[in-house]
Amino acid sequence: MNNNRDKDVIKYWLRLYNRLTGSKFEIHDWPDKDPSKQNIDALCRNEGGYTLGIEHTLIEPFEGEKGDAARFLRTLATLENHPSLLQPGYVFIISQPIGSIPAGINWEDVPKEFLKQLPGILPTLPENDSEVVIKGSTNWEIKLHIKKLQMQPNDHGKVLTSRLFPGDPGPELFVNALKRKAPKLASSSAEKKILLLEKDAVAGTIECQFEQLPEEKEIKALLASIDEIWVVNTAGLTRENVIFTNRLGCRNFCSLNVVTDEFWRVLPP
Repeated sequence: MNNNRDKDVIKYWLRLYNRLTGSKFEIHDWPDKDPSKQNIDALCRNEGGYTLGIEHTLIEPFEGEKGDAARFLRTLATLENHPSLLQPGYVFIISQPIGSIPAGINWEDVPKEFLKQLPGILPTLPENDSEVVIKGSTNWEIKLHIKKLQMQPNDHGKVLTSRLFPGDPGPELFVNALKRKAPKLASSSAEKKILLLEKDAVAGTIECQFEQLPEEKEIKALLASIDEIWVVNTAGLTRENVIFTNRLGCRNFCSLNVVTDEFWRVLPP
């Protein structure tokens, strides 16, 4: 691996993994120095000599992401951690579908309407997933997907924003990543083998693609060569110095500010 940016992502994720699991892994080597060879990206080792192999790849966003991102950044994204939406002890992940901002409306009206309605709605929502429809005064409406998760009772609360890919994105990108990356992990001598899937956009959901993987012999064999699959979201890394991670199939969503070292996590169910 010759890309310094990818190395930084792995280093940041390892710091977050250590905080979450109470581990003390450090980067021991970058085996993928020669791209012509099938070596993993990073070999890590803890104080007892136990080894962790990491293979990283970026899951690319959908076509047309930039145009939709401009709308998102002027609307829902402006409400991230807004004081009027915070509920102590809870994190809300509020998502709007791709393409949900109608043409011909004033973008600045959308967050204003959100702030009128959401402060009264969020405290009434049950934990986990809900759908909320926000109707504007100029004959528009946006359906929001809201996930409510419990934090430590003394946490001030968080509100995170994202976008949802419309319809069924399909598992193709995930399958392609498995076919390219699983053989490297299979040939590694690391005692635990981790596939690290990076998402650098707030749209799309790797978790959804994972759930749609076909029940095929080839896919099962590729998955069998991997001990754990983790998602690292770096959409907020440049602007806010924050990364998020979650292990697929588990509820251990957490984040780390890579500058201040601030860490938080969702409580397990």
